Amino acid sequence: MKKKNVYEHPLNERIRNLLRLEYLFAGMMYRIKGPAEWDSRAVIDNIIEILDFIARIDFKAELIKDLEHHAQILVRWQRTPNVNTERLVGLIDKTKELVERLDNIEGQIEENLSQNQMINLIRQRSTISGGTSRSDLPGYYYWLQRNPKQRQNKLSEWLAPLMPLRDAIDLNLYLIRNNAVTSQETALCGFFKSKLGAKTNYQIIQVWMPIEHPCYPEIKGGKQHITIRFFEQADVEERDRKTEQDVNFELCCCMT
Repeated sequence: MKKKNVYEHPLNERIRNLLRLEYLFAGMMYRIKGPAEWDSRAVIDNIIEILDFIARIDFKAELIKDLEHHAQILVRWQRTPNVNTERLVGLIDKTKELVERLDNIEGQIEENLSQNQMINLIRQRSTISGGTSRSDLPGYYYWLQRNPKQRQNKLSEWLAPLMPLRDAIDLNLYLIRNNAVTSQETALCGFFKSKLGAKTNYQIIQVWMPIEHPCYPEIKGGKQHITIRFFEQADVEERDRKTEQDVNFELCCCMT
């Protein structure tokens, strides 16, 4: 199977926030494996972004509610003929485990990290362009010169309080993305419009396209309808232009 690019559009602000957090966690978990000073800097920058994000919204309560809803749906699916019961049971157990882990967290998820002196210092200086350089934060620079394994272990220790949140977001989005209606569509002259079923709780719209395709989609819409316009990017330094060709693509409407 040829690899494809997947473009996503959230249909509500709650899902948009989850996608942004998923993005931040993905970058953080990728860079934490790197041995360089700049890898550790990137991880801490991501930690600070996540802390700023979750300080504004009570994701814990929202995720518990979402996961409990998913668990109820999965239990109902067990009665479906020819369903993979073993896989369903595994997902139900995982969902209940994450609800319990989130429920056992006392206070705000970011509370422990918010009291970390080094992270707080970096957080304050990161609002200044270049404010975390070695001339501004010599103690931070000193720590960054330590053995990579020591830094990675310490970063993993700092990240531990955030892991239930990351795992819950990953499972929540996984269950949404895998409960989808898929269709093959054509955007005439690069434009596509469709109504969404009012009785279906759609969460994410996905457009799947071959990597080598000369166009990319711009997706807009809400609960009632979506519009997709396709653009060509001849030169990254120039303004992209709307394509005039018909574009075939795969449309996935993901729901809860």
